[in-house]
Amino acid sequence: MLQVNIRVLQYSTVIAGVYFLLASVGNAQEGWNLQLEPMYMEVGGANTHQANITTTTYNFNSYSPLTSSVTQSTNFNLGGNGTFRGQFEYMPEDWGIGISGWWFDTSGSLSQNYPSPAIPASNSYTVSSIAYTSNTLSPYIPSSNSGSVLKTSANSTLSVWSLDAYGMTSLGNFESSRINMTFGVKFGGLTNSSSETYNATPATNVSYGYYTDTTSSSGIGTTSANANFLVGPAIGFQGMGKFGNHRLEGFLNQSVLIGNVSRKSASLYQVSDQYSSNYAYYSYSYQYSYPYSAQFSNSETKAIPVTEMKIKYMYDVTENLSLGLGVFASVWVDAPTYSATQSNDTKTLVFYGGLASVGLKY
Repeated sequence: MLQVNIRVLQYSTVIAGVYFLLASVGNAQEGWNLQLEPMYMEVGGANTHQANITTTTYNFNSYSPLTSSVTQSTNFNLGGNGTFRGQFEYMPEDWGIGISGWWFDTSGSLSQNYPSPAIPASNSYTVSSIAYTSNTLSPYIPSSNSGSVLKTSANSTLSVWSLDAYGMTSLGNFESSRINMTFGVKFGGLTNSSSETYNATPATNVSYGYYTDTTSSSGIGTTSANANFLVGPAIGFQGMGKFGNHRLEGFLNQSVLIGNVSRKSASLYQVSDQYSSNYAYYSYSYQYSYPYSAQFSNSETKAIPVTEMKIKYMYDVTENLSLGLGVFASVWVDAPTYSATQSNDTKTLVFYGGLASVGLKY
């Protein structure tokens, strides 16, 4: 139901633009402007750390054992995606009203396998192990005779939407250029989450030829930081310069989005161990399995400064139709990000990309 509500807000920009367009056609009075802008957008600052994989080697060939370790880090790579921005304005005189909005969704995934280190030869004093430490899970891979494999997979998603409702007033209107000031309200939302699973296939260790120990484990974890509905004041400036049929347009907008941020994290894993011994005339075996779970949730009221800017070139094909290209950027400072601990982590996210524009006006 929550995702449905978010989608309704995301598509409200387009719906509102079409509604006002149809309502205005009957009057056909000069002053309204509809802009449809498909975009290809990227995001900077969102490549969240996923896990550290540490291989530790112990050398016991002395009275003071030597330990060395090597750590490899893995990160999500959240790529670009196609999206849409829309804008409708009505400004018959030196004042006007407008509505604009956009949305963006992206995701990334990781899938990796880590084989367990082999049991060393009987005359070796070196033993290795692998520790996998992620946002929510921390499996451990000891040396084994059977060649156990730790199989991991993880997914991260990020969604954001923005909707502006504003008034406009002219600061300067010249023969081939104009400057407007905008003031109003910005609505928005941001959700980001990750999920991961792991499965360690059975690892069998045989000691002295008669002790056998087989272990396996599996786990699942999720974590998220969601600000589903934010609202705050916005102020900005618009500019336009015209040279014949050619135009340059742009705007700069500053706002502060305020609302509740909810963070959640949960993990569940299970370890199974089976041990047996068959020595001389005496043999025995036992097995056990134990689950482990952890979770937390918290919430806080957060203020997120948002700066948006756009510049584009337009060519007037006819009096009522124009086509163009441009760039757009939206910077979200102290945006909430997920964490496996009860810390209120934040990042600066930069959404940016190129756009094509179709302008209709009367």
